[in-house]
Amino acid sequence: MALEICVAALDKALSVLPRFILRRHYTQQRLENEVLIDTRTANPIDFSLGSSVPTVHAWFTITNFTTLRWRLRDFSAEIWIGQPIAAVTCQDRPEIQRRRLIPIFAESFLNELQVKRLNELKERRAKEYSDNVSIYVNAHLESKVGLINLKPLIENRPVSIR
Repeated sequence: MALEICVAALDKALSVLPRFILRRHYTQQRLENEVLIDTRTANPIDFSLGSSVPTVHAWFTITNFTTLRWRLRDFSAEIWIGQPIAAVTCQDRPEIQRRRLIPIFAESFLNELQVKRLNELKERRAKEYSDNVSIYVNAHLESKVGLINLKPLIENRPVSIR
């Protein structure tokens, strides 16, 4: 019990330290390990081709394991299925509390060439052919330590094409 109280007090002390000390403590490598970006588990990428305006919807999660609060400044992701298919952006600017997970929703409209390519992929899938999906994320987060840029690569996630 006493150890938990000491750890909690240390966490609080770290969160109020001056910026120059925090920058030395939270290096870019450490932040890449403690602020994690991933897709949600169920249907993270959904291409909707049948509507009057074809769209792509993508759901991500950002997990903050640090003792700092972060504000999402910019979030975009390129979805590749063999080649670049679409780029999605998040219009919200949520605050990420310390030691919390938040959902991020990103979307984009699709043009005729993208719809054509996705229909080809849909036909290939019907023939039991699977494609490798890669998602290149570019996220800018701001906190007491300043602005950081995270660029994780997320691979092999399910994609639905309807």
